[in-house]
Amino acid sequence: MKNIFLLFTFLITLTSFSQNNRGGNSLSDGFKITSGTMKGHPYLLTDFVNGYAVDLNGNLTEQKLLNYDIYANNLTFKKVNATEDIMVVSTDTYSGFILSDANKNDYLFTKIEGSEFAKPKKTTKFYQIAKAPSKNVIIESVKFLKDPNASGWSSSSLSTKRAEFELKTYTYVQNKNGLFVKVKPSKSSILKVFKDKKKEITAFISERGLTIENAQDLVPIVDYYLSL
Repeated sequence: MKNIFLLFTFLITLTSFSQNNRGGNSLSDGFKITSGTMKGHPYLLTDFVNGYAVDLNGNLTEQKLLNYDIYANNLTFKKVNATEDIMVVSTDTYSGFILSDANKNDYLFTKIEGSEFAKPKKTTKFYQIAKAPSKNVIIESVKFLKDPNASGWSSSSLSTKRAEFELKTYTYVQNKNGLFVKVKPSKSSILKVFKDKKKEITAFISERGLTIENAQDLVPIVDYYLSL
């Protein structure tokens, strides 16, 4: 896993991590979940991959086969890849995790409270850090279950049509008050959010020839805005 120790060092410095004595470094506990008959899957990644969870004291667990169930907001693991037994980690004792897929892509997640958003959310969940070491841009991955038979008296259990998971992603940037605001990965959207420094941000983008196509492209712009 590339830069795993760098990512670990970054994780334990995140302000969203709480320090207490409940942390642990074992994923041996959990409860089993079973697969349904839906089309697709509720996970972030197609396969379970090598990863680590980080406890509330900043300690890495042992390496496990992990995946993030973004539909139910559960961190899950398998003991071996071949098994169908999937266990859910009690995330009360973990404040982040790292996943590394077969292509050596690292996914760094941290737990963020709903009160840390400009429009407060009801739940606390895991968000992906767009580009470490900055934590000013985060990505929310959400899966919805689309059931073509959910209307009226019919349901998926009574039809050959299956419900299907649909993935949507949302990008948030930190504003000058330290709260996360939803944006689109575009120049017009970021200028609207940072309108108090529109002239400076416009010049910054132009001088550096920046293009904005994804959440990662917003990181230098947000970092610059917060430095003004």
